[in-house]
Amino acid sequence: MELLEFVLTTTYFSFRGQIYRQKFGTAMGSPVSPLVANLFMEHLEQKLLTTVPTEFKPKLWKRYVDDILEVVKKGSVEELTEFLNGLDETGSIKFTFEMESEGCLSFLDLLLVRNIEGEVKLKIYRKPTHTDQYLNFNSHHPIEHKLSVVRTLLDRSRTLISEKEDKIKEDQHVETALQVCGYPKWTFQKVRTQMNSLTKKDQKKRQLEVSVKRPPIVLPYVKKVSETVARIMRKHNVSVAMRPIRTLRRLLVHPKDKQDKEQTIDCVYKIPCGNCDKTYVGETGRKLGVRIKEHRTEVEAKSAKAFTRSQLKSNLAERNKSALTDHAVQKNHVIDWSEATVLDRESDRGTRWVKESVYIRKEGQAAMNRDEGSYTLSHAYDKILATSPPYRSKNRKKN
Repeated sequence: MELLEFVLTTTYFSFRGQIYRQKFGTAMGSPVSPLVANLFMEHLEQKLLTTVPTEFKPKLWKRYVDDILEVVKKGSVEELTEFLNGLDETGSIKFTFEMESEGCLSFLDLLLVRNIEGEVKLKIYRKPTHTDQYLNFNSHHPIEHKLSVVRTLLDRSRTLISEKEDKIKEDQHVETALQVCGYPKWTFQKVRTQMNSLTKKDQKKRQLEVSVKRPPIVLPYVKKVSETVARIMRKHNVSVAMRPIRTLRRLLVHPKDKQDKEQTIDCVYKIPCGNCDKTYVGETGRKLGVRIKEHRTEVEAKSAKAFTRSQLKSNLAERNKSALTDHAVQKNHVIDWSEATVLDRESDRGTRWVKESVYIRKEGQAAMNRDEGSYTLSHAYDKILATSPPYRSKNRKKN
């Protein structure tokens, strides 16, 4: 309990340079928030069922998170809602209700339809604001993701809708909507074939096979490259999942204050020369500002000394702690410290070493590094890295 209290009360965040602490509720985006919210709703639910007056006690009560389906006595909806709104002492949770209209009532993505005989059938419910916009078939996503969209919508029709006629109408609606999103006819045929060939027994067998496999690996999706890697991995009984790299969320949503690059930790960085196109790539687990200060102190200490001609010749053969210092002293160049850039962030040191080697390799002849980093990267990746240009700062001016 003490650990849970610590997690829930130490919700600090910064906004426009000011540090705040959330005093009430749980932090949005925290993994523990949905769990705590559901536990509180369950507590409120148990309190209701044990204290509600008999005259408007629900005959049926089904809840999913904060959506509730209930059957109550006619004319007691308002009294029950008023009672519910008095259960939460803080007054933060307020219940509203929607009553059956013309024999129909929506619950989640289900539409419950009651006929004259009192029988209830199930259909798919879509909000009035629903646009039928799904993952576009021409988008940069693996084909498994696109087929999964078809499978999910068809499977929902198959498992939730109760009558055959409504299933046919729903399948036609799904096909029409997805064809607008670019899905060809073969995708529906392929998914239906897969769904028909897999019985419940087959599905359980497949789930068992997946469970005994090695832990899955997640690959960033790069067209044609990721598919090839996945096929190789599957031969070794390793399941592979893929995720898109560039998403609208990553491009557009930046709710947190931008951190100063000097305060960045666990990163791969790049420092350019101010007199030529050479760059230095390094990695650090400490603050970037501290590492740059160490580089700068060494460079300035060496560059500030006045050398004779014989000393200058000997300096050409001398190796300093950093290749950055070697370049500045031997070439008599000025390092552009203001253009130091964070290339990538990685908390795991081993993975960070790999990324450092990748960025050094991508720089090619422009790298002033003496070696290829802490990790020895196979040259089998050279062809892939050659198609990806090195990072260039937008503010960098060419001399």
